[in-house]
Amino acid sequence: MSIQITIDGQLLSVDQGVTILNAARQHGIDIPTLCDYPGLPAHGSCRMCIVEIQGRPSTPTACTTPAEAGMVVQTNSPRIQALRGELLQMLLADHPASCLFCPEKSHCDECMVTLHKAGVTTGCRSCPKDGQCTVQKLVEKIEPPASGYPPRYRMLKAEKSDPFFDRDYNLCVLCGRCVRQCEALHINGSIAYTKRGTHTVVGTAFNRTHLAAGCVFCGACVEVCPTGALTEKTRKWDGEADAATATTCPLCSLGCQVRLLTKNDRVTGSLPDHQAGSDCLCAKGRFGFPELLNHPTRLARPQKAVEGNRHLNIAWEEAIRLAAEKLSGIEPDDFEMVVSPNCSMESLYVAQKFTRQGMQSTHIHTNSVNGYAQNADFFDLVRQSQPLSTLAGASTILCLGFDNPYNQSVIETRLHQAKVNGAKIIAACCTAGSLGRFADLWLKPDAGWVEQAAGLLRLPSSVSPVILVGPAIFSHPDRHALLQAISSLVKTTGAQVIVMPDQASLVSLLLGMQGTGRDNQPASTNRRALYLLGENIAELPPGENPFILYQNIYPPLGGPQPDLILPMAAFSEEDGSLIDYSGQVKTLRRAVPLPGQALPAWEILCRIAQKIGLAGFDFSSVEDIRAEMASLPENFLVNEQVDWAAIARPAPVEIARQAASEAQPAADTYLGFPLTHYIQGLNQLAPEEGRQRHG
Repeated sequence: MSIQITIDGQLLSVDQGVTILNAARQHGIDIPTLCDYPGLPAHGSCRMCIVEIQGRPSTPTACTTPAEAGMVVQTNSPRIQALRGELLQMLLADHPASCLFCPEKSHCDECMVTLHKAGVTTGCRSCPKDGQCTVQKLVEKIEPPASGYPPRYRMLKAEKSDPFFDRDYNLCVLCGRCVRQCEALHINGSIAYTKRGTHTVVGTAFNRTHLAAGCVFCGACVEVCPTGALTEKTRKWDGEADAATATTCPLCSLGCQVRLLTKNDRVTGSLPDHQAGSDCLCAKGRFGFPELLNHPTRLARPQKAVEGNRHLNIAWEEAIRLAAEKLSGIEPDDFEMVVSPNCSMESLYVAQKFTRQGMQSTHIHTNSVNGYAQNADFFDLVRQSQPLSTLAGASTILCLGFDNPYNQSVIETRLHQAKVNGAKIIAACCTAGSLGRFADLWLKPDAGWVEQAAGLLRLPSSVSPVILVGPAIFSHPDRHALLQAISSLVKTTGAQVIVMPDQASLVSLLLGMQGTGRDNQPASTNRRALYLLGENIAELPPGENPFILYQNIYPPLGGPQPDLILPMAAFSEEDGSLIDYSGQVKTLRRAVPLPGQALPAWEILCRIAQKIGLAGFDFSSVEDIRAEMASLPENFLVNEQVDWAAIARPAPVEIARQAASEAQPAADTYLGFPLTHYIQGLNQLAPEEGRQRHG
């Protein structure tokens, strides 16, 4: 139902129940605010959005006052201007503000740029949020007088002990955005207002670290902070980004939608893509990209092995010629390709086509195969996997295999939201991880947990049960028995299931490679060529010495030395697509140029195939590859004719190679490489911290 109100002389038609602030925004009328933020509950603490309403003596906040039919509102009358300036002066009494009123401030950017080379936190011209600070913009807009209330510097110690962001609450204006974000949207409550009166600050209970307080480091509080109180370590002094590119996070099977922030042709950070439905990110997707993508050891040129275990930079022409020479004439059983599910689907398609049609070989697999592919129950479950939105209507949710609170922590937020909606949370078969803190019931992993879970899921109150299967299940020593038990639970209780492996596109990759029932087997013990695409191996069997083509974004970490190194694009440097845990196609978009002479993985394969003389590899873009994939009678990525019995039979693997390939997939890696040292460190923090966190 629409009503009519008047704001600043304009007669407007607005929806009944909308606030005055949102009604003004919908019609392009600007009302200053500080504590308001899209998606957060209205707060009204900063009072910057006060307005005059005809017939009322008070000056209410526009963010908390619903519009009423016939209402006449003034947003910028002389009275409001005077009150707003007074309020801003009071706020600035507790906020470093000398630079805001300095008559020489316009010259700082030109003449005093060295200020930004040091982490000084006393003044906006040397504040990491300079040019992005909401308080700074309010001063420029409202222009309060320089002389105001006596300044008070709170002398709070800057907190820099946590791994991803720094906190300097001397710059905090107590807007409450971070507290409301944590409590209302993420329902975590790690932070809150502490102390009282003029000593009020944002912090944790009993002054614990954020880790001990239950923070999963999603970074949502940093995203909404309007000042320099909360700043990311990795881009603290980078300033405002030049661009933000919508793409997909490839670091797990969730496929979260992100906006990659870039400046000077490099990735500086990332934020959830709220327009695409992403509410938050895990620590990896929120803070891990700058180090992963900008590390100085990134491969930028092709290299060939020379004497003394060294590698020499060469031109692409020589690299392609050398690869073609070594692969030409090789028998199918003498060739093997190992691919990473972190690659784009287009690259995976070209890789399997190169192996099957080009090299006439069935020996293409991934190092994750022994954790997943030899279990028919796994494929039976993933084919039933539902999207996370299923949790919103669940009555009971059984959570299995979410031991690590920092990987896929988006799940925790969704579970909190489901619990608010009335769902009962049961955690089973996991250590005392993050879910144990708030689950209604924790079933210890003993012999009777399956029967207990089945009984709970069959209760009359459990009318819409959901079973959530996390990555720890697939790396568990008894994963085959666990998957069989889960599959039985789904059948006997009628529960919906959500299956979430670590790797992006893993399920579709395994389905495609297992389509004939013959793939995923190792080559002969006398392999002449081993192609590592986004993967590495720990060792070779004794006496085997194949020609190793190593294609990745970083040099290999240990293992046999490759004969040829080919630099390829990371997800931020190419267009493409991934397939998430529920079978949905997610888009990758290029955000920055390729480093050095690196190329997309599919393009490198096509160049080698063309040099060998293979037909069908004249793709010039990802659109060409997608067109061919769509034209196939059966898409190799979602093969409905999988021979489940063949998959369930273990492939013959010699002992030396089995030891290497059975290493479980690491959750904190991308294309086989650690994401960041500090993200890995989160999982190895002091036992005292873990006991405080998990009880």
